[in-house]
Amino acid sequence: MSFFDRLLGKRPDPTQGWGSFQSPAPSFDLTEMSFGSLKFGDEISTAAFLGRPTKVQWSNTDYFALLYAIGGFQIDFEHGKFSYLAFLIGPDESIPSKTEITYIEPRLRKNGTDCGRLTGNSSVEELKKLFGPPTNTDEDEVEIVLNFLRDGFTLEFEFNSKRRLKRWNIFPTVANS
Repeated sequence: MSFFDRLLGKRPDPTQGWGSFQSPAPSFDLTEMSFGSLKFGDEISTAAFLGRPTKVQWSNTDYFALLYAIGGFQIDFEHGKFSYLAFLIGPDESIPSKTEITYIEPRLRKNGTDCGRLTGNSSVEELKKLFGPPTNTDEDEVEIVLNFLRDGFTLEFEFNSKRRLKRWNIFPTVANS
């Protein structure tokens, strides 16, 4: 990064030098709560196996998102540590996007065994079978959001108004003090 880039407030690309992203995206392990070998709290360098993202977006000096548009997922880092994962499963009418997204059907693993995929056709009932009763449900005319707390993590599933799964967000649960 040049002196002028720093002077103009341009942030460094933490993925510079990484290889290209290669499909398919890794499985999400429900036992380990990991995305391939990437575990929550890991340093940014641990994510290099994923390759370069489509877009790096800084929110502030300590938080940035890596969007893998052709992979259908986003990973975020806070203070340089993996803190958030989103699987982009289907169109989201409430979020206009200038970036073309390839939607993903995330593969799930549990106890070392493949246990299926989540798709746009995955239902609220299927998620309840897989995770039990949701901790919280928020429903309005635009979307349905189910939250499941699991081993210190929030699993948040967003459905559109037609009850089609559009997004799965995973992040460590912050305890209220």
